[in-house]
Amino acid sequence: YHRDGVCYWRTRDQHDFSGTPAQLDALEVHRRALAAWREVPDDVKEAWRVCASAVEPHKPPFDGSARITGHNLFVSAYHGFATLGDEHIPSPVPWSGFPLFNLEFVRASSKVGFLHARFRVWFSGADDCNRYAVLGKVAVSAPGTGCKTSQLRNCLGMETEEPGVIEFVIESDAAESCQIHIRYALIDSESGYRSQYQRSSILAVLL
Repeated sequence: YHRDGVCYWRTRDQHDFSGTPAQLDALEVHRRALAAWREVPDDVKEAWRVCASAVEPHKPPFDGSARITGHNLFVSAYHGFATLGDEHIPSPVPWSGFPLFNLEFVRASSKVGFLHARFRVWFSGADDCNRYAVLGKVAVSAPGTGCKTSQLRNCLGMETEEPGVIEFVIESDAAESCQIHIRYALIDSESGYRSQYQRSSILAVLL
């Protein structure tokens, strides 16, 4: 690293990190997904490859030149169903894309160490909106500050008593106001596929 025009170096710390319970759970889901792929017959793997040929990856470049593999799509679908609480071996489903969607912040409140953030979900061009769940990667920071990607935590949007409004619940000690950082995507409950992520940062006064 550099400081005042001088280059310094140091040895990285060597230590074992066992991971948080949530990280260990996610790792086990991933291992089960990889084990399931190894059991998939070759003709079904080929069907996954064909389905994946129409999918744009979640990472750049986004110019249509990059594609994912059938293995990538299978594992992604496996994770999608697991996130929805319906973990099982997925079947190859042709990629049909996702409707246009957006989240509009409604309000946030603090309750016993947790932040409850509500958003209205807007769809355009969707015949059946009920098939989609909203997966958020959420972090909370002091007002006007940013966050690191490592601070984002997976959080599935839950239905509320308000039509078209979902709620994310995340651990936070914020009491009066905070900055809510969120990346969000749709999960198709019929295929397990996920849409591209969108992102937003909201300054919220807590109720």
